[in-house]
Amino acid sequence: MIRKIFDHQMARRLQQMLDDVHEHRDHLTIWLHPEIKKELYVHWETDEGFKHHCLTNRANRASARSSKYIGGSATFMKTKTRLVSNLFYFVVKFA
Repeated sequence: MIRKIFDHQMARRLQQMLDDVHEHRDHLTIWLHPEIKKELYVHWETDEGFKHHCLTNRANRASARSSKYIGGSATFMKTKTRLVSNLFYFVVKFA
């Protein structure tokens, strides 16, 4: 169980570190060898599959209906309003 938690946390950390490299946050990427960093930039700029995946994710994040998990915590009133509207929907639909 501890190994599973560790692996999950390290995978998230590695993902954040590679995101820092991709976003050119150079002060956070001194740990990465410059030649490897260049190869990653070339891959990110030329690989069509990666570019398509990136653009799709960007469009999904920008979409108004992208997700109910949009970052940050929802206020109590927003959560209450959403739950009440869902309850009303189910009462009307199944009554």
